[in-house]
Parts: sequence; structure tokens; C-alpha cells
Amino acid sequence: MYPNPNRGDQLYLALDQVEEGVNTVSVDIYDLFGKRVSARTIAVQDGFINTVLELNEMASGMYLVNITAGENTYIERLVIQP
Repeated sequence: MYPNPNRGDQLYLALDQVEEGVNTVSVDIYDLFGKRVSARTIAVQDGFINTVLELNEMASGMYLVNITAGENTYIERLVIQP
């Protein structure tokens, strides 16, 4: 996930070794109050995802990016700076 810190425009997301049989990955972005500010579903291609998320000018602050791929969940911090 890059760039991080981010300016709130585009976020590049890459994940490899997605388990076999998983066709889509859910990407949810939460603010620190627990409110979901973004929800996306991304198609898996050959066990990988490599995509660009448009953040649509998100407000400055810290967010949690929750990626769910089958049984696996990954949580990363995302910082948006002006």
C-alpha cells in the first residue's frame, strides 16, 4: 500500500499470494471513530491484486484500511496529509 502518508487522491494497493479459490477481495477504509468511509470489492487475477484506489479527496487524518481476502484479514494504517 503506497504512498503512505498520502495526499488523499490515489492509493496503490498490491497483494500477492491470495489463497486459491478467492475471486474477490474486500477493501474497507475506516476513520478512527470506526465509521466506514469507503468500501470496495476488487477482483483477484491469478492470485494477485494490483490496483489503484481513488480516495476522492479524503480529509486529513489517520485511517485503517481493512483488506479481507477469503479467510485472511489484513489491517494497515493510512495517513492522509494535506
